[in-house]
Amino acid sequence: MKIYITRHGQTNNNIKEIFDGSNNIEINNTGIEQAKQVRDALKNKNIDLIFCSPKKRTIQTMEIINSNNIPYIIDNRIDERNCDALQGQSYSIMYDNFWNLANEKKYKQVETLKEIFNRVYDFLDEIKEKYADKTILIITHNGTSKPIRCYFEGIFENQDICNIGINNCEILEYEI
Repeated sequence: MKIYITRHGQTNNNIKEIFDGSNNIEINNTGIEQAKQVRDALKNKNIDLIFCSPKKRTIQTMEIINSNNIPYIIDNRIDERNCDALQGQSYSIMYDNFWNLANEKKYKQVETLKEIFNRVYDFLDEIKEKYADKTILIITHNGTSKPIRCYFEGIFENQDICNIGINNCEILEYEI
């Protein structure tokens, strides 16, 4: 099984370093061009199935990448970390243990790290079992990419996963 992971194309809030969270915003012109680059990079990878977060920015990215009309599934388990209380705030809040597994600070109306890890790991366990002979593309978010990386690469020694996300339309590849 081969799995490709990418993050949605750039949004205006990404430029401003502001949490998109549950906002259902669109990708910008740069994001459109980034998605086209991913489409070109993956065009000969024989992808069998795409999984996509339900947010507008990921769906837009998927629609650009999916020029070959590959079957796709929208799955809530790969949605961004629910951080409604922090929406519209600066990324700088992330450096206050927001992504530290050893010392998780509690935020009101914010999905805990345990909750996001559980839903993402459940998703990954399921696709490994159901699609073991397939090549899969997952289009998701920076926050969701952190538990995905931990799933495939292990938990990082200092347990601070703040800086292990994925850039807009960066491609990660895993083979199982």
